[in-house]
Amino acid sequence: MARTAQPPWVKRILKLLEQAKAKDPDFERFGAYSHQYKLAAPASEKAIQEFEEQKGIRLPEEYRDFLMLAGNGGAGPYYGLYGLKALKEDLSDSHGVHLYHIMEEPVIYPKMSEKNWDRVADPEGRQKENEPHPYAGVLPIGTQGCTLMTGLMLAGPYRGQVVYYDEDFCGPPFFVREKGFLSWYERWLKEVIAGYNDEETGFGLNIDGNPGQLMELYEQTENPEEKIEIIESCYKFAALPAKQKTYFKQACARESNMEVRMKLIKMLVRFRVPGMTKEIEKLWEYGAYAEAVSIITYEGTWKVKEKWYEKIFEILPKLHKDGFRDACHTISAMKNYPNVHAGRLKDALNREELDRNDRIVLFHCIQKLKGKEEVVDYFLNYLSAEEDTTLLHYAVWCTEGVESRQLQELYVKLLDKYRTHENAKFDYKGSQMVLKGGACMGASRPEGQLASNLMRQFDYFGLDYRGGWKLLMDEKRWREWKKQSGFA
Repeated sequence: MARTAQPPWVKRILKLLEQAKAKDPDFERFGAYSHQYKLAAPASEKAIQEFEEQKGIRLPEEYRDFLMLAGNGGAGPYYGLYGLKALKEDLSDSHGVHLYHIMEEPVIYPKMSEKNWDRVADPEGRQKENEPHPYAGVLPIGTQGCTLMTGLMLAGPYRGQVVYYDEDFCGPPFFVREKGFLSWYERWLKEVIAGYNDEETGFGLNIDGNPGQLMELYEQTENPEEKIEIIESCYKFAALPAKQKTYFKQACARESNMEVRMKLIKMLVRFRVPGMTKEIEKLWEYGAYAEAVSIITYEGTWKVKEKWYEKIFEILPKLHKDGFRDACHTISAMKNYPNVHAGRLKDALNREELDRNDRIVLFHCIQKLKGKEEVVDYFLNYLSAEEDTTLLHYAVWCTEGVESRQLQELYVKLLDKYRTHENAKFDYKGSQMVLKGGACMGASRPEGQLASNLMRQFDYFGLDYRGGWKLLMDEKRWREWKKQSGFA
């Protein structure tokens, strides 16, 4: 039976949506330009039922009601929410990464250990043990950019709960604290209206509450993990009121747990609380290099970075994960200093224990530095051996501007390998589409992004973006270009 009365929550959400748009009229908030705080017209119950029957699922009630009563996709966190059309396209995409079996029982859950996640996410392990896809039972309802997605649990004890996940399986999923879709969505609107910063912290990753409420939560707990969550949630505020500055500074002075104290120091420096930058010396003496580097990188003034960057070079071999990445950010910030150049990162490039994210950040750093010619030998070996297309993409981008015939020969070999990949062909089709204003779709898939980046090293073969893709996909023209350029 069709509904006739509009529930109160619909009017509340629409009103909050108007207020959010008024707060951000120029769409400066992350992802806002893509949805502009507009919802599509609601879907009919018939259309929703047809979708559910076609996919063999039942949408969680709150999301279902939202599509039918508030809007069929549009305004939402990050790049917005999918409507029925986008859901159909995403779930029927036979060439992409959305092949998880949404009808299967979920295997993910809140606060998964790294060990359990690695077992579930490992392709070989799944084949051996006949395990389901890591994102079984998850409905993708929006993108956060790159491979990060917003999903909705379709079954199990967490049905209806929003979950953030990475299509590249780079880490365990994150379950938002709100138990239902609507409370999560309303929280987003209220945080937009309050002017909270989600570009630095990511919406929904932190604890809900204003500065006073978070201070009260901190007072009520002795749990170090909870304290750290509260501290990190403060980063969403544009400013920290004087009362909270005083409270957290006093809490820092009496805190005995070193990890919690490190987090407090970093947060207090971020909000320019007087007397906190001197804590860097204490951290360094204590051997808490990662925490000190984090403060130098994100909270320290230019003068602080000048004082410490040489010491960061010295302890770089001792840094791992966040500490290593933060060090790379500070080094790249000092790129104009004569003694900061790519050659000083040779040892870092050869560290075998660096994970995927570490190496991407390192490549970002080197891309900004002078003297990239000093590390060409490393990239000649790396580009010849690496199979991860995302890492290859960043490595090619990193070597941009380096004049080396050997590098160019490797670029051509990579183009020969990946230009006919189905994902590259998909992005080629997008490059030929004419969008509003005469623009076209950029490459969005790893193999397509790699091919696009490689073409850029040859200035798209002297053509525009669309023309470069056409040449690359035309076997005869591609052979002719290689012959004329001496790569045949």
